[in-house]
Amino acid sequence: MKKLFYIFFLLIFSFAQGIELKNVGIAKYAVLEVNQDRTPLRDNYNEDAKRLSHLFKDTVLFADKQTDKYYRVELEPKKYAWINKEFVEVQGIIPEKRFEGIQKLIFKTEKDNYELKIITPQKSAYTLTEDNDNLKFNLFDNRFDPIEAKITNLSGRFRLSNKFEDELKIDFNNDKKLFGYGIKATEEGYILNIKRPPKINKKRPLKGIKVVIDPGHGGCEKGAVAFGLEEKNINLQISKILRKELKKRGAKVYMTRKKDKQVPLYSRVDFALEKNADILLSIHQNSLPNPKDVNKKHGVGTYYYHNQSKPLAASIQKRLLEATGFMDDKVNNRSFALTRPSEQLSVLIECGYLIYKPEADKLIDKKFQKMIAQAIVKGCEDCLRENY
Repeated sequence: MKKLFYIFFLLIFSFAQGIELKNVGIAKYAVLEVNQDRTPLRDNYNEDAKRLSHLFKDTVLFADKQTDKYYRVELEPKKYAWINKEFVEVQGIIPEKRFEGIQKLIFKTEKDNYELKIITPQKSAYTLTEDNDNLKFNLFDNRFDPIEAKITNLSGRFRLSNKFEDELKIDFNNDKKLFGYGIKATEEGYILNIKRPPKINKKRPLKGIKVVIDPGHGGCEKGAVAFGLEEKNINLQISKILRKELKKRGAKVYMTRKKDKQVPLYSRVDFALEKNADILLSIHQNSLPNPKDVNKKHGVGTYYYHNQSKPLAASIQKRLLEATGFMDDKVNNRSFALTRPSEQLSVLIECGYLIYKPEADKLIDKKFQKMIAQAIVKGCEDCLRENY
């Protein structure tokens, strides 16, 4: 008994010290439980690594290796991901995985969306990725038996393509470009929701479209500061004009802030979710770590994260370049809190560089701000008209 206790103690100690567990004693996996929502699951063990998904609180994972700051979790044979140790609690160490089974799959096709409800007692890791205009959903560490699980209303757009019995793999085939999708956790399991693109009026493409405008920064968060100017104020000025221009074209418009106040980053994301936004526009002015570089790098740039948002970013960038005459700081793929939401087309717009005097002088001009707002609106119209 003492020997067994000693071995167990050594296993826990070795795990804490960063020794690989795979070849240590009888144990193979540390059972982890995620301690907060929006926890990033990455493809490598550093903060710059690609985010594979964002996990919900209480998600259960199985780690087989670690570094000083990260655990490696096994998703399927020879497929791994990494999670920061600060976002998980170790629940125990076991020789093999233990997981629950999926009880039901319920498919629904409704007017505005397609829905997949997954009934399972255990939250586990998942990935939801775009494949051109289609989606691939993988739910790991959840045993799926298509005979035992009750499958209701399986739509022709969804295809089960399981390779492993402890994984649910579903492909969604779309007939148009993606217009928003997301997954949420419930007490029963998960709900995957895929929005159906609205019918676009070619003459008034923004009519009925829900747009959330996010004036970046606010309150004590000033953003870029140069020449006595504060980014937060210019963001709000342009956003207010943008709201008027969008409303003229029939859009339903909401703002994450209407005055100079601080709004937490993810409260802005949640606000867009609450409003069931079709488009999320985050308005900013740019800067650089080293201001000396601004003579070479300046201009207007538009950012996106998910491929579904790239056409919108490209359309807005094109219109802004035409309207401003600024240097092209390009359409860029970046992982920002306001570009990561997949539930709507999400882009972040850097209208110019506040630390570059020729641009700063124009960015505070009311007429120029209106030109910027109108260009953004035209970019949105172009995207909707051409893609949906």
